[in-house]
Amino acid sequence: MIKLLNITGKGATSLPGKLALKLKPGILFHLSRGVYCICVTGTNGKTTTCAMIEHGLKSNNIPCFINKSGANMLGGVTTAFIKNSNIFGKPKCRYAVLECDENSLPLITNCINAKIIVVTNIFRDQLDRYAEVNTTFEKIKQGILNSPNATVVLNADCPLTYSLKFDCKNEVKTFGVNGNGKNKVASDSPFCPCCGVKLKYKSIMYAQLGDFYCQNCKYKRVTPDLCATDVDGSSFVLENQSINLALGGIYNVYNFLSASSVLNLLHLNYLSLQSFGGSFGRTESFYCDNKKITVMLVKNPVGFSNCLHLAFGRYNNFDSVFALNDNDADGRDVSWIWDVDFTCVSSRKNYTVGKRAYDMALRLKYDGIAPTVIDGEKYQTVINLIKNGNRDFVIFASYTAMMNMRHMLIENFGGDEFWQ
Repeated sequence: MIKLLNITGKGATSLPGKLALKLKPGILFHLSRGVYCICVTGTNGKTTTCAMIEHGLKSNNIPCFINKSGANMLGGVTTAFIKNSNIFGKPKCRYAVLECDENSLPLITNCINAKIIVVTNIFRDQLDRYAEVNTTFEKIKQGILNSPNATVVLNADCPLTYSLKFDCKNEVKTFGVNGNGKNKVASDSPFCPCCGVKLKYKSIMYAQLGDFYCQNCKYKRVTPDLCATDVDGSSFVLENQSINLALGGIYNVYNFLSASSVLNLLHLNYLSLQSFGGSFGRTESFYCDNKKITVMLVKNPVGFSNCLHLAFGRYNNFDSVFALNDNDADGRDVSWIWDVDFTCVSSRKNYTVGKRAYDMALRLKYDGIAPTVIDGEKYQTVINLIKNGNRDFVIFASYTAMMNMRHMLIENFGGDEFWQ
């Protein structure tokens, strides 16, 4: 089945796992025995962090497997283990790097013996699926409670994420950044998770990430076990070494730190992560003649705002495409786009496309941007604009828009499918 789905261009991401779980509910428990499982969850950065960990393991000559397609629910994780098993159900690789959807983490950790659980951050995301951040927090907490022997890696700069430490007895390692961010990204969680009083900050990187403290209950940011200093774009100092990332954006500094924390726990060198070039749809590049097309996945206010700041701070002379859908995988509620600050948009031409192209156009209009609307999912129109134009493009796309458009970009300009 897996080979057939790949041949047809669909990719064997979740369906084989879902069918296997129906036929044998305990299959994941059996296939994961003897496998060192590293789980990565959180709102933003899961896919990139997992790909970085995979890159680091392989750079240290340690074979591993990963649910690379981003199928991060129980069915997708089960499919990854099926692909890693021989006909006798024995694992081909002994290390698994698993991207885990926040809501699915308790289901996944209930079936496997997680050795490391990484929590990148907790932001507001897809209100119709996750509700408010406290709901996400509770799901992640339950996933950790299912794994009392796992080492938990937490973002020390995120007040809500770090507070997980008080609800579990696991060994905890932390990562963070010393510095002041320049991006004015609104906070999703401005209140103390312990007592509810509004937090104070000595410095802020973006949103609620920073050197926080509570005047009421004295909850505060700890000194991280792995801490970046002297941050300048994607360059910084870590453990007295100068680091220069191939990926831009302060959020990728955090992704680097979370992946490096895992490699540290495994007593492996993390310097190879500097050369990591990105994962599918996350600041991924395609080329049409001498024109560069950059694809950025956007799915919540904090992530979208960070992508805008990165694109308009790092790239020059490009046209923009804003692709917005409201399928199940995107979230039916698109009201979150009103919490994104588009005032930094300075491209010559702007286009909106997708099922909610008009909603996106209306939002842009309120920040003084008058885009051309491509009605519906007419992604071929975008491909034609790229082919017939003479400028670079940056595409900001919600999940299903990104997946559909990415397939067309590969067909026209080359590249690997998402499962490869």
